[in-house]
Amino acid sequence: MTSARTTLLWPVSLALLGASMLAGVFWGTAAIGWADRWAILTGDADAPRSLSLIVWQWRLPRVLAVALIGAGLSLAGALMQTALRNPLADPYLMGLSSGASAAAVAMIIWAPAWIVAALGVPAAAFLGACAAFAITLGLSVRPGRMLSPLVVILAGVAVSLMFQSLTAFFLYLGDPQATRAALGWLMGTAAGTGWGDLPVPLVATAVVAAGALWRAGDLDMLLLGDERAAALGLRVAPLRLAIFAGAALLTGLSVALAGIVGFVGLIVPHMARLLTGARHRRLLPLAMLLGAVVLVCVDLLCRTLLAPEELPLGVLLALFAAPPFIFILRRVRDVL
Repeated sequence: MTSARTTLLWPVSLALLGASMLAGVFWGTAAIGWADRWAILTGDADAPRSLSLIVWQWRLPRVLAVALIGAGLSLAGALMQTALRNPLADPYLMGLSSGASAAAVAMIIWAPAWIVAALGVPAAAFLGACAAFAITLGLSVRPGRMLSPLVVILAGVAVSLMFQSLTAFFLYLGDPQATRAALGWLMGTAAGTGWGDLPVPLVATAVVAAGALWRAGDLDMLLLGDERAAALGLRVAPLRLAIFAGAALLTGLSVALAGIVGFVGLIVPHMARLLTGARHRRLLPLAMLLGAVVLVCVDLLCRTLLAPEELPLGVLLALFAAPPFIFILRRVRDVL
């Protein structure tokens, strides 16, 4: 990579993130004129109160939430791909999305209203993701032996299938109205996100990112293989368990906040590698920036394409993910 390209990469990425977030805040189903946008942005007392409420209480928290989700899932995907040394690994590989889906659907369809009000669907989804992670890890760990990436993948597939079957069973037996609500949640949406939903994912993302950057050199060594990394003095098993725990935390929180948001954690890390290489000190921050940009832009399209109707995040992500994935596959197929 040329030095000029490296120099431009970060300011361009930051500018894209800022522009996409401004677009997400100021565009939507409610039309806001340029004069009103400026008045709202500067806190002018003459700004229309209703439009200020839309911007500051509805749109801005939602934009920040999807930016956090995109950054967190991209970070989790990059870490999982490193830990498992598998370019097709993503944050949901350990059955987290399936566990969260089963718990959320069960809460929506079967739980009494007072339980839903007390616990909430997001909390149930997070607990379901944690349960799936615990089961996958329990199936993968063998006393006295190093944790095998292949065993983790196979355990994750088995746990995913189990929870997917439970989800299908719940949907089949559920009331049609409740089933429709559950399907809407499963396809992903950040609608209704408020300021109170942001602190926990913000802190979790910051802590996991700081820890990953602190161990960036060790993550680079992990790509060499377990035996070579161990020969260099790296304690592979604790590092891999820490990666799994961090990725599970970020994924569980993102699922709890906005439902199942696929493809971001799989594709965005590859996009970042093509731009900056495989060194984690540069890769991880860029992956987080790109993940935030991608999800903010997709969420804006979900809100505006069929306004006043809103598309689920999963629909457009699946549609837009295919061309970049094919391009990335063509670039790396010789390596694979």
